[in-house]
Amino acid sequence: MEKPLSIKEIVPDMQDWSCKVIVQEKQQITQSLSTPTKKQKLIFVDTEGSKVEGIIFNHDISRVGPILQVYKKYKITNAVVRPIDSKYQTAELTMQWILTSKTVIEEDADDEDIMPVKFNYTQFTDLAQYVDRKDKSVAAYCLHVRSQAVMLSMWDDFIKNEGQQIIAEIGNYPVIICRRLKVNNYNGVALSTWFDSAILVDPPVQEARELKNWAIRNTKLLAAIIDEKSYIKYNPQISAKPDQKTILISNVRPSQKNIWVKARFSFQHIFHKYWYMSCKKCCRGTAAADGVIFMCNTCKEKHPAQPRCRFDMDLCDDTGAITASVFGEQAEKLLKFTALEIMDHFKQNIELPLEAVHKELESKWFLIHIKPVQAQMSDAKQRYTVIYYSELLNSDAVDSPAESKNAESKNPTLLIELQSDTTDIVTSGATAIQETKPASKARQCLTQKLELLADQANNTSRSVSEGSKKKSRLM
Repeated sequence: MEKPLSIKEIVPDMQDWSCKVIVQEKQQITQSLSTPTKKQKLIFVDTEGSKVEGIIFNHDISRVGPILQVYKKYKITNAVVRPIDSKYQTAELTMQWILTSKTVIEEDADDEDIMPVKFNYTQFTDLAQYVDRKDKSVAAYCLHVRSQAVMLSMWDDFIKNEGQQIIAEIGNYPVIICRRLKVNNYNGVALSTWFDSAILVDPPVQEARELKNWAIRNTKLLAAIIDEKSYIKYNPQISAKPDQKTILISNVRPSQKNIWVKARFSFQHIFHKYWYMSCKKCCRGTAAADGVIFMCNTCKEKHPAQPRCRFDMDLCDDTGAITASVFGEQAEKLLKFTALEIMDHFKQNIELPLEAVHKELESKWFLIHIKPVQAQMSDAKQRYTVIYYSELLNSDAVDSPAESKNAESKNPTLLIELQSDTTDIVTSGATAIQETKPASKARQCLTQKLELLADQANNTSRSVSEGSKKKSRLM
């Protein structure tokens, strides 16, 4: 046999060939939905930077799979070569090597410790455009940016394989390069694995080594990021673009999972107590008293109960209005009261002094990120949850309906599947609090007052926009 060939020189039906390659990535074992066939894919790269897909089937997986380790170099001889189906080919991968128990595979000792491969990294600030996209045109993500943090969720075999490897090396600041991840709208933007993802832990590439060296020199900064838990908070720098596209309120539909609008806030005509008692960790409602440590039925942990701000409001533009709930710090910011202050007012039967707040909101416009509430409400009216909002300056005020409609036709809104929670709920995979009935009862005099105000509001038929009737309700 002559000297080893390069990947480019190897073609289908070729006999008596060998090639020296590095295992760039090794995917999890997967099974077809329609057949019992199991397979495991690998990607090989040679010294020229050319790539080829390796694949192992069924019983050969247990025999050949353990031989091939990520980042190691091997001499592979006489694998079966075939073209990849045209609809699955990429610019880098057009050929496939089928590895069986008969394929000759020899580990090749080599002093070269840098993998000859280049990745096209995606900046965290560009991730939002890939939320729930089904194509695989985004090749790789570098999962650590020096001033930002994003949450990555691992599933299934990734937990016991790459996940355990990361945990074992956590004190040495492991750097990971992830490929074919799913981008979710959790706290704006989050990442998760799916069946054909690949996670390269401390890969021997120059960029990874540079990032690890930076991490070692900036341990205090990394410790601060962990302490602040910025990765579980909504980050508008990643999720909202300077020229964020919006849609008209009249065009909002429950089937849309990721919605941006420009609107005013109005809740003067909606009656409720503006707070509920919640678990400190997962923010779900509880009947426990303030400060009492209890076992939460949602997060299954013991935490103290604490009041949390929450109320409904109407989002209005010149085309219509929709009802949305706002929670936590965002709700407190609008009311200019903390949840504890709101609870104290309620228990003392003192109405919150919100006249100045309502007056200010009459002239303010906001850029708002919302998601639909999936649970059906008792009045069968579709509601939404405010994920994020920011006040717009006068120069950024909403366009006329005609101008907005033209903008929408030129820039259609990306519709996505929202996977998780509102910005300040930290339990992974938890759903947003949609309609929490507080356990505490309002004292009779305050209840009667709210009912009287509700009746007066119904009688006067106050509406936020022409033709839009609002039903007052007591929480």
